[in-house]
Amino acid sequence: MSCPHVSGVAALLRQARPEWSPAAVKSALMTTAYNVDGAGGVIGDMSIGGESTPFARGAGHIDPNRAVDPGLVYDADTEDYIAFLCALGYTAEQVTLFGSSANCSARAGASLGDHNYPALSVVFTANKTAAVTQRRVVRNVGGHARATYRAKVTAPDGVRVTVTPPTLRFSARRRTQKFVVTFAQRSFGSVTKNHTFGSMEWSDRKHSVTSPIAITWPPSQVAVM
Repeated sequence: MSCPHVSGVAALLRQARPEWSPAAVKSALMTTAYNVDGAGGVIGDMSIGGESTPFARGAGHIDPNRAVDPGLVYDADTEDYIAFLCALGYTAEQVTLFGSSANCSARAGASLGDHNYPALSVVFTANKTAAVTQRRVVRNVGGHARATYRAKVTAPDGVRVTVTPPTLRFSARRRTQKFVVTFAQRSFGSVTKNHTFGSMEWSDRKHSVTSPIAITWPPSQVAVM
């Protein structure tokens, strides 16, 4: 039943915020969701009989009232999605089937991790151990043009997460701001699971704009307990 409920809330958001793009609506739903159940614990996963992870619950349980006023949104337009498809390995001919012409060779430097999505995911492999950098852009849609947001990170086990800059200041002339998130491994064999999770939050004390973080580790990095 998740799909019809989310679809209904998305329709209400489009009515309340007709200027928002579909990506902005999705961002508002994701970044204002919560992960706490009625008993005060993390939402459970019945399939494993324990706490759920972002792979099971996504961004969390949607909160329509908060989604109307998310503070910041991660937006994306046609050009962003064309770059994403090119980074996935699609050819220009294949992208054209979606209705837009594209020159993927001109986007050779496009990175999957830089897609302006309100979640962060990094896959480390045995041959990929260097720090990973991902870029994002947020737009202030709060009630005040002048606003200051500060980053707060709950880092997944085994990784150090750095947000640059750690503070975003918005004004009437600067409604959008860019930032970079860097993920660096702490030490070899410092994790005991194939996936570790955390979160990144931007807060101005009124709004909490939260994104889940998921890290995937190669078997060689997972310590045997």
